[in-house]
Amino acid sequence: MQRRTTAALSLVLLAATALAGCTSGDDEPDTSSGAAPTTEGAAPADPDWFCRLIESESVDAATDGRADVAREVEVLATADEYQCDVLVPTDDGESEVAMSLSMHRNIPGLADERLAEVQAIEGYTAGPEHLGVSYFADTLGVSVVPCKAEANGAEDDAEVPYVFVIRAPLDTDGATTASLFEPLTRMVKEMDQGYGCSPSKIHPIDQGQQTQAPGDDAETTTAP
Repeated sequence: MQRRTTAALSLVLLAATALAGCTSGDDEPDTSSGAAPTTEGAAPADPDWFCRLIESESVDAATDGRADVAREVEVLATADEYQCDVLVPTDDGESEVAMSLSMHRNIPGLADERLAEVQAIEGYTAGPEHLGVSYFADTLGVSVVPCKAEANGAEDDAEVPYVFVIRAPLDTDGATTASLFEPLTRMVKEMDQGYGCSPSKIHPIDQGQQTQAPGDDAETTTAP
């Protein structure tokens, strides 16, 4: 399975503009500073990838096989925070969040809050070393990694905490728990490439997956 990496969610843009677009595929989203989050759910440009980093198989697991009717919506896009939700319809014609992927840069107290939240869930486990301080449980994964505050900063520039969060609130049976770390790994690796993080080398995940540098559309990313 292959997909093109786009400028959407290319975290090297965070310091200069508000992020816009929660897409996958070849479309180039509007990254102008005045772009506002969308309020209507839309099908992903690539049906195999939601919020550009979540595999459809994970959405299927979280929704009992309803990835085909799921939609994605960007609910937060500022210079320091980004969130994309995957929505599924409810019987009453509304929608509910099936999965959510977000990143937060240097928000006071947020790292402690999110780590405490996941550790309060029975059966939580520590995540892989390449995700910094991280814990995973049914419905929730949290990774805290120190990265440079500015893109392409000097080696001795101070680092600030980045909090990466993946949620699957409908998956009370834990069907997606084992796969929650994969979207966070993809996100953290892009941050490491654009900003520089500690640990600076984000290990490839399942089956030697490799992720290209953000914004490089000439290459493709092979996912498991």
